[in-house]
Amino acid sequence: MDDPDLSARKHLAGSDPAFPARREEAWGRIVAALDGVLVPAGYTLARTTWTRVTSAGKSAVHLLRNRYGWDVQIILRFVTPDGSLPDHPDWPGIEEVTLAEFFEEAASDPGTLAFVDVLERPDCLEVAVATLREQVLPWFEALHLEDPPRT
Repeated sequence: MDDPDLSARKHLAGSDPAFPARREEAWGRIVAALDGVLVPAGYTLARTTWTRVTSAGKSAVHLLRNRYGWDVQIILRFVTPDGSLPDHPDWPGIEEVTLAEFFEEAASDPGTLAFVDVLERPDCLEVAVATLREQVLPWFEALHLEDPPRT
């Protein structure tokens, strides 16, 4: 869903000479917020990806910056030790999962964070962090179990 207010704010930011520095400030807030949730859960950060490896596989939370510099998307991945997707009842069968998968209905992906929103409407970052903490981490934990239940 296209947000005309966000589009207008992006347009204004594009002509603001301070925006590149503000974008990096927002990036820093995003990294710090995710780090605060993922590191205590056993994830390590390398560049733009937090990973956790167990004998069942490797889970990853990746920050994908938009090539135009307006936003970042949280991407979730899990691969087994042989590099394939997990054969697990909770895995949706796709390579890259977004936070939208954790909502019955999402008008947009709550894991796509516009830098201007992170600075002006920090609740969007709070929603993403809460989703990671309350839904994604338990989901990844189930995938890391060596003998997952079959349905």
